[in-house]
Amino acid sequence: MATSSSKARGTSKRAKKPTAGANGIASRAAAAKRTRSAATNHAIATELAPAVAIALLDKTEQLPGAASPSLECLAAGASPSTTDGKIRVQLMFENGAVLPVETSTAAGAALSRGLASELTKE
Repeated sequence: MATSSSKARGTSKRAKKPTAGANGIASRAAAAKRTRSAATNHAIATELAPAVAIALLDKTEQLPGAASPSLECLAAGASPSTTDGKIRVQLMFENGAVLPVETSTAAGAALSRGLASELTKE
């Protein structure tokens, strides 16, 4: 029975996946991709999401003298943040979407006092 020379040597004709050499080319590319991803996440959290939300709310039609439009939130919750000095507030909407917002503990305390004040009004 005849076998091909590549099978006899135990080699394959498939191209092998490149591995990082001594100069670390593949690992540098992966690190650059992670850096771009982190930069995008940071931009979304600090610049894009608030700007988009404000722009969308600003475009809604409202009657003269009416209150500014706002998002209708179904529920809210708070939990510790992984960042020292911050607290995470989650806002849940009717469609099940959850918007996590991180704020300073001082801002969280002010929010708590404001909510308590508004909730006791009748």
